[in-house]
Amino acid sequence: MIKFFRKIRKNLLSEEKTGKYFKYAIGEIVLVVIGILIALSLNNWNTDRQNKNIRTQLLLKLDIELQSNIDRLFFLSDNYEELKENNLSLYDTLLIGITIQNAEKYLNSSTYASNTLNLRSSTYEQMKNTGMLYKLNSDSLLNAIEAYYKLCERENYYIIKINDGVVLNTNIDINKGITKAKYDYEAKGLDYALQNNAWLLNKQSEEYTQLIREFIHAIGGLYNVQLRCNRIIDESKSLKELIREGFR
Repeated sequence: MIKFFRKIRKNLLSEEKTGKYFKYAIGEIVLVVIGILIALSLNNWNTDRQNKNIRTQLLLKLDIELQSNIDRLFFLSDNYEELKENNLSLYDTLLIGITIQNAEKYLNSSTYASNTLNLRSSTYEQMKNTGMLYKLNSDSLLNAIEAYYKLCERENYYIIKINDGVVLNTNIDINKGITKAKYDYEAKGLDYALQNNAWLLNKQSEEYTQLIREFIHAIGGLYNVQLRCNRIIDESKSLKELIREGFR
C-alpha cells in the first residue's frame, strides 16, 4: 500500500503536476489522520470494554464479599441475642437472690462475648489500589461503597471501645469475686465454691453488688453491639441491591 502511494507521488512530480501533487498530499494527510483517529477509537473502545469487564468482575466479587459480611454479622447477632436473653434471665434471678439450687447457673455462665467484627474488605481494597473504584461510572455507587466501608470501620472501632468498657467494669481478679468463685468451682466443685465464696448467697455483700453491676454492663454492651451489627446488615443489603441494579 505504501509503495502504491509512493508511485503516485513520483508520477505526479515527474509530470510536473504540482497542483495535483499538493492536492494529493493533502488527501494523503487526511487519510493518515482518519486512520489514526480510527485506530485511537478502536483502542479506546477496546480499553473501555476491558475496563467494563474488570468492573463487572470486581462488582461480582464485592457482592460476594458483602454476603460474607452479612453471614458473619448474622452469626454474631444471633450469638449476642442468645447471650443477652440468657443474661436477662440470670439477672432477674440475681435480683431475687442466688440460692444453692441455682448457684451453678452463675458459676457456669458466660456474661459477655468480646468479639470484633472481622469483616472482609479485600475486594474493596483491591478496587481502591487499582483505581477501578473511581471508574465505576456511577457517583451514587461510588459514594455508597465508600460510605459502607467507612461505616464498618467506624462501628468496629466503637465495638472495640464497648468491649473494653465492659471488661473494665468486670471483675477479672482471679483472687476476687465471681472470677475466683468460678475458678474454685471448676477446680473442686459446687460445695467447695460456695464454702470459699459465701458472698454468693449474701445479697448485701460487696461482691454480690459487683456481680449485679457486671450483668448490667454486659447486657448493655451486648444490646449496643447487636444494634450496630444489625445496622451494618441493613447497609450491606442496601449496597448489594444497588450493585445488582447496575447489572439490570
